[in-house]
Amino acid sequence: MDYPTVEFTTDKRGQNSRAECPQGMGVNSQVAILGDTNLSGTIQFNDAGCVYGITLTGSPGIYDYVVNVDAQGPKGVGSGSGYLAFTDRSGDTYKLSLYSSTRSVHTVRYNSKQPEIVKIRWDNHSI
Repeated sequence: MDYPTVEFTTDKRGQNSRAECPQGMGVNSQVAILGDTNLSGTIQFNDAGCVYGITLTGSPGIYDYVVNVDAQGPKGVGSGSGYLAFTDRSGDTYKLSLYSSTRSVHTVRYNSKQPEIVKIRWDNHSI
């Protein structure tokens, strides 16, 4: 499904950085960084780990919101994990660890009165 894009800005592509969007990414939208929704050239981890795309959707059930992350963790024995942290408008932060080197969609479910994601951080070490 194609969602409207929300532009985040960053000072640095690659490993160990962050991107921000003052207005925030609302429900049923996807992240674009530096004009691109394919984030694999921007959000990177060691040993070929990367994020391909990020969307925010609604979620029926206990949690109202879900961040969907199309990604793969670092490859190889002892390569570790890739770490992501999503901060919403209320200041709450939700974390995700990517350890599998197989590309798949990972999810972070949460509740918030201000669910818009305003900051994304990524690192090769726990955030």
